[in-house]
Amino acid sequence: MDTYVRSFVDEGYARIPAVLDESTRGRWRASVDRTAAAVRAAPGDFDTRYTLRTESETDTWGVSHIFDEALYDPVFAELFEHPGVMGFVRAVLGERLRFWTAHALWEPSSVAYELNWHKDNMETDRHAPDGRSTHVQFNVCLTADPCFRLVPGSHRRPLTETERAQVEAKGTDPLPGETAVVCEPGDVLFMNHHALHRGSAAPGVLRRTLHVNLQAADEPTGGHTSWRFMRKEGYLNRMSPTVRELMENTVAWDDAHPLPLSETMRRRRASRDIKKHQAKPSGSTS
Repeated sequence: MDTYVRSFVDEGYARIPAVLDESTRGRWRASVDRTAAAVRAAPGDFDTRYTLRTESETDTWGVSHIFDEALYDPVFAELFEHPGVMGFVRAVLGERLRFWTAHALWEPSSVAYELNWHKDNMETDRHAPDGRSTHVQFNVCLTADPCFRLVPGSHRRPLTETERAQVEAKGTDPLPGETAVVCEPGDVLFMNHHALHRGSAAPGVLRRTLHVNLQAADEPTGGHTSWRFMRKEGYLNRMSPTVRELMENTVAWDDAHPLPLSETMRRRRASRDIKKHQAKPSGSTS
């Protein structure tokens, strides 16, 4: 485990192979299959991720907020009990954690895409020279997943001029030093979302991946992800004890650290932009 944690700190990511056994992988994949089918049937009902969205047709590659009541499957809660997954998270962040996000990702049906270079949470200038992470973000790969690219070490320094130009242009051009991380079924890819990264996927290449982000319960930055569904009466009582604690920690932190109005408005604008975002088709020049 120490080797993987060191890689996470130094390079901004760590791929741990064969974390999930076949039985677990199959059960979790079946849940994502059901989620993908529901979203593809009625994408407008969810916080859907699109590669194509017109009045006459849509193509999707994932959905946000799988713990929302409209999508929740109790199988998803097993993730937070899995020692191979949570052992790494706790080695980096400590024992007490809070929930940030949980999404499901799959392959597009017809339109290949390339996501642009970015740092998550719109924190383009965020970096930590010592490699410290404010969170652990991870992809639980239930099928083969070659979709992730990043520039190792970019979480520890300012962006170069070339990197910044790609971010500002929402570009997808190759960058010096970038690496493609190829995952096999059952692998888990842990990443620092302040590393410069992007994703890509092709239609017809099966993908089933859970995409999750957690923080330390007392992390002073980030937060404010106590989504509306968490605050619905009775919702937390229906969660497993582990998930309930993660979400209670999120709600408690957010309530103790109210955002100023200017930041609230900035986040609302960012949220609208995310919801309107449509991945750029592969090969597109605009």
